[in-house]
Amino acid sequence: MGSAVASQFEMSPEYSVRESPKAKHVSLKMSIKGNLEVIIPKGFDQNRIPEILQQKQSWIERVTRRMATQQALAGSDVLADRPERIALQAIAENWHVDYSPNQKSGIRAKEYSGCRLVLQGDTGNAEDCKTVLQQWIAHKARVHFAPWLRSISRDLALPFQGISIRQQKTIWGSCSIRKMISLNSKLLFLSPPLVRYVLIHELCHTIHLNHSSDFWTLVGTYEPNYETLDANLRDARYLVPWWMEQ
Repeated sequence: MGSAVASQFEMSPEYSVRESPKAKHVSLKMSIKGNLEVIIPKGFDQNRIPEILQQKQSWIERVTRRMATQQALAGSDVLADRPERIALQAIAENWHVDYSPNQKSGIRAKEYSGCRLVLQGDTGNAEDCKTVLQQWIAHKARVHFAPWLRSISRDLALPFQGISIRQQKTIWGSCSIRKMISLNSKLLFLSPPLVRYVLIHELCHTIHLNHSSDFWTLVGTYEPNYETLDANLRDARYLVPWWMEQ
């Protein structure tokens, strides 16, 4: 692991460099906290990195804007160990989070009117708070996504057999051969149009369990703007707050 600053890159970001024996080409990875990592193949000339960063400037700027948007929505420092606000774009809810420490073991989350969430217990333990918040997000996702998916399923006449909520790292949803749909709880942080697109996408997989031309034709039948939505979805993970990371 090394680090460098691309001096030839106008307004260049700081970045770390990781040499990967599995890498076949240079790739960029931005963490939710805004740390840029340049992954290079073994033996790659690091003097070429500034030029690559310049070529990828539009991507870096786009991702940085998305992260700034999430930080503004959250209303707190992205580096804070515990969030003070949680913005659930998908369901238009903005929650204020309070921490109420007491002598009881463990932590529990309790909802109050006015979108106020209180964590009670050993709230000095930031990691445990993070776990409880992730569990709360999963609960909210089950409550809201199941009826949303059923409604779209009826409207499009694309039946499915069941739904599960998970916290996948790299995918927003999946559909099995048995027409069981799994949705990522992190979808709560995305805009309603993006979430709706994911639901339509997975329902179309009940007909085509692939990404063939027939599949995309079916998707386009129900969502004509799917290409733009799919492109926006690629960077949507930067709308997910850091404490949702496993």
